[in-house]
Amino acid sequence: MKKWQSSLLTVLFTIGGISGSVVGTSKLADAQTVNDIENSNQLVEQQSQEEKIPFQILGINDFHGALNTTGSFFDDEGNKTANAGTASLLASYLNRAQKQFETADKGAQTIRVQAGDMVGASPASSGLLQDEPTIKVLNQMNFSVGTLGNHEFDEGLQEFNRIMIGEKPKNDPYGILMDYPREASKTEIVIGNVVKKGTEEIPFGWKPYTIKEVGTENNKVKVGFIGVVTTEIPNLVLKEHYEAYDFLNEAETIAYYSNILQEKEKVKAIVVLAHVPATSKENKVNGEAGEIMNKVAEIYPENSVDAFFAAHNHQYTNGVVNKTRVVQSTAQGKGYIDLQGTLDPETKDFVDVPKAKVLPVDPGVKDAPKLDEKVETTVKDAEKRVAEVTNKKIGTAKENGAITREVNESKESPLGNLITDGQVAMAKAQGIDADFAMTNNGGIRADLAVGENRDITWGAAQAVQPFGNIMQVVEMTGAQVEQVLNEQYDEEGRYFLQISGLSYTYVATKDKNQPFKVQDMYKKDGTPIQTGQTYLVVINDFLFGGGDGFSGFTGGKLVNAIKPDTETFVGYIESKEASGELIEASIENRKKLIDPSSPIDPGAPDSKEAEDKIKKATIFDPLYEDDELLRGVTLPNATILLYDGEFPQTNARTTELPDADLAGHADSEGRIKIDVTSLKLNEKKQLTALVLDEEKNKMAFPIEILARKEAILITSNTKELPETGAKKELPKTGEQQSSHAILAGTMAISTCVVVILKRKIL
Repeated sequence: MKKWQSSLLTVLFTIGGISGSVVGTSKLADAQTVNDIENSNQLVEQQSQEEKIPFQILGINDFHGALNTTGSFFDDEGNKTANAGTASLLASYLNRAQKQFETADKGAQTIRVQAGDMVGASPASSGLLQDEPTIKVLNQMNFSVGTLGNHEFDEGLQEFNRIMIGEKPKNDPYGILMDYPREASKTEIVIGNVVKKGTEEIPFGWKPYTIKEVGTENNKVKVGFIGVVTTEIPNLVLKEHYEAYDFLNEAETIAYYSNILQEKEKVKAIVVLAHVPATSKENKVNGEAGEIMNKVAEIYPENSVDAFFAAHNHQYTNGVVNKTRVVQSTAQGKGYIDLQGTLDPETKDFVDVPKAKVLPVDPGVKDAPKLDEKVETTVKDAEKRVAEVTNKKIGTAKENGAITREVNESKESPLGNLITDGQVAMAKAQGIDADFAMTNNGGIRADLAVGENRDITWGAAQAVQPFGNIMQVVEMTGAQVEQVLNEQYDEEGRYFLQISGLSYTYVATKDKNQPFKVQDMYKKDGTPIQTGQTYLVVINDFLFGGGDGFSGFTGGKLVNAIKPDTETFVGYIESKEASGELIEASIENRKKLIDPSSPIDPGAPDSKEAEDKIKKATIFDPLYEDDELLRGVTLPNATILLYDGEFPQTNARTTELPDADLAGHADSEGRIKIDVTSLKLNEKKQLTALVLDEEKNKMAFPIEILARKEAILITSNTKELPETGAKKELPKTGEQQSSHAILAGTMAISTCVVVILKRKIL
């Protein structure tokens, strides 16, 4: 917060807070109703002035236009609900929860809220229509108050505001948007910590808070809703979409407007809609939401925040910080929040800390509600409109079943490998000799859906990479590459990369701020990445701007660009289909945690078993000083690094390999054929070959360089003697047999014939 803002905050707390925005009070005389049922709460009019009011808040966060997608819902005990979600089923669960609350509690009142990221990073059925179907669906589900998330900034707040007010778009890239029956959003946006740069003005006329009157004309309580978004926005969106705004401290903003609500508006019941991360375990809240509320308590102990709807990290949350209930519904319509409390007209506040349940949108239970017809109609209409684009087949998978974005312990995923492999490949197809590709894991928005017939469609690929970020080709040093890899392990490791063209090992440290660090980095061919050497790296423009806190990318030099991420991924799959290749992906241990306490000799493998495997598989042909090729056999696809003389001495506690004089690869059947003319063998006595398998296990082999060979053949015609220096071929099985072996074989066969004849005679 700027100095003038902090000073203003101090003055307001000192004199009682007689400043701020004047916010209109909107009435909620009757509970919000569903499916046009408006009479269920008319009995509330009979309540007396002192009768307490049962109050329910139904909430969601991070919907991301998930009209028709499903996924796994996990609670904080690890319990899984499979295939949770879809907008029409979510609507039905919300309707049922509200109806049950109304039935159980006389005079019950309900309001529905959202905590940001309703749009952006959306599947094709919503994304190709600029998320306008999502606005319509949220209207049908009666969400009345919400805040901004970082994805509302994806195309700039100007475009988000256009969507919210139902204005016709200027562009229609797929020819399906102009005719969509759009409508303005009925959700009131509250956002207190985003202001135009250098001012106190909140953009687009949005307000920092709103007030809803809950109850009846004669028996009601005011409830205030404050909105904030994470101050990490500059790390999460393109610079052009955030540079016009200041992002104020979340805790200070909540404390400031809580003070105004209480002192100026006389509101004691306060709810925060905050697009900030949280987790929970056994009712204890962790993450920024908990830290923020503790800070609010320090700034303004009388803050009276009763409920805090968190978001952003898509994690189940349900716990209490001080006297504030903190909840989060996971994401993408897979779960919802049912928060319940009691309002006291006398104290104008909640009687106690509200209770809450975070529940899955489960299609598999026996009493699952029927799909909401209105919402389902909207979803089906959107699917029909985008079908001509999304249903086009672009590739074929090796197996049916989705290719997952789920990461292993080192945070590598099969889908991440496929995406980044595609970025390197498409750069090379454009004539750019890219070394590596890296992408932020948060940009991978869905598993790659594969049909039962193993078809992959345009829509499935778009759902994976929906942003359309520009792909930049930047020149980076090995030191800068190491920096960005290390930046994965700060800030609690929340942001990390998927990578291609390289692999690395990393080790644990005792530094709490940097619990892991990179140990060694290798190119795909096994050669070490040198800190002083430059490499071409394909990244998206989000990362190039330092997104997700990867400041190391900002030091790269922009040298080229390829098509946006969506088109690149689609194009890669299409290129595989055109060449008859099937799509597959797996974990390849591109990131590997090692124990630094164990000395590592580059000439030895990581394990005895691996050493034996390489040793048994590897044979080099004799190498003569006039040979052009080094031949042999080893493990399939192994890397062979050649060094002049003995293997160079290195620090025994590191896996970093010295630069090789020459490198090559075995083919898919293990055959070695390396052109060694550049080494000038006639001037050398020995080479050392370091063989690396695909897991980077190593084994060193000394190769003696023999004197020029002479051909010695037995022949009666000396004129037919061949020239010396004939090329050698790998020996073939059974090709060389001695005369003794032939004689012994002949005798054995003869003996068998004699025995057989003798038995027949007898």
